[in-house]
Amino acid sequence: MTKMEFLLTLNDRIIVQRFYNVRGYNSEAKNSIEFYEFIREIKNDLHYDLKMKTVTYMVDNMNQIIDNANVLKTSMTEDDENFNLFIKVGDETICHRQFNAKMYPPKVRYTVDVRPFLKNILKGLTDIFSDDELTYEYLGLPLSV
Repeated sequence: MTKMEFLLTLNDRIIVQRFYNVRGYNSEAKNSIEFYEFIREIKNDLHYDLKMKTVTYMVDNMNQIIDNANVLKTSMTEDDENFNLFIKVGDETICHRQFNAKMYPPKVRYTVDVRPFLKNILKGLTDIFSDDELTYEYLGLPLSV
């Protein structure tokens, strides 16, 4: 059994952190197309969910936003705010994806809820990292150096 970690943060603030065990851990899985596509899918699903929550928030608060556009400009920091998605094995980060959080209103980005996706994310990661039949080439070129 190998202990892995799924971590989603907003800058340095933890949104969700889950540890999970992988039986028959395949260390080369991090270089597979399946892993790349799965991580991309997680990011895209999260982005879509946040976008839909933004639409709902803006429709629900339309009059307030029209009266005072500064409602959308409050944030915890004047600096960049980014969502960070990490996959770790022990202390080693094997995957890190980052995307801009300031494209979403503060009420949306500070109240992210990934619980509906969490079970499928952990199952997908476990399946990929325990699979021995993954794809390590793309267009005839190796994915790892």
